[in-house]
Amino acid sequence: MFIFSTKNQKVLGCFTDHQNDVRGCFEKFEEFFRLLFSEDSPDRNALQSLKTAIDNYEEAADFELRHIVDLLSQSFLPATRSELISLVVSTDEVANHCQEIARQVYLEKIEIPKVLNADILEIISITKRQLDLMYSAVDKLLNEYNVIFRDRKILDDIRGEESKVDNIEHMLHKRIFELDITLCEKVYYRTLLGDICQISDIIEDISDQIQVMLVERET
Repeated sequence: MFIFSTKNQKVLGCFTDHQNDVRGCFEKFEEFFRLLFSEDSPDRNALQSLKTAIDNYEEAADFELRHIVDLLSQSFLPATRSELISLVVSTDEVANHCQEIARQVYLEKIEIPKVLNADILEIISITKRQLDLMYSAVDKLLNEYNVIFRDRKILDDIRGEESKVDNIEHMLHKRIFELDITLCEKVYYRTLLGDICQISDIIEDISDQIQVMLVERET
């Protein structure tokens, strides 16, 4: 059980701020791809504006991450401190991946085959649902510990969404290698697809971290 004293309420506030920054980063990431796929020649200025917004959210998340680590260095038992730092570092990876992918797509002026667009957007939508579930689980872990300790279905729901992403990724992998394009292009698109799906894997790993934290506190 996590006991937050008045002093440690600052930690909860920073967790919330970090959560909002990562969520904002992902929302702009989704907007970026929806714009990218909406037109034959999407507005480069609009894409750049969204890329900049992603950069800003990622930078803000990094700032909050450092602040949380500083605050945790002054509180909690070492084991709990290590768990919470690992949790926030892992969630920060979501923003990092969004930034890296958006930068790559923008700077390299990637033109993704239209036949892949709808399913990539579906992967992003599922991952967004995963992200919301993950933050609900984190909120329960920090604020309603007894609730998630008794009922861990939300963690299974996160894994279920990740399985949906895996299924679409497998189908798209096959489709990519059936396209009439060069092998180099096929490998390039497969790698980009894997990078996008990696965000879902990160969220699933976070649910596993939470599961371990709960199991280790069972009597």
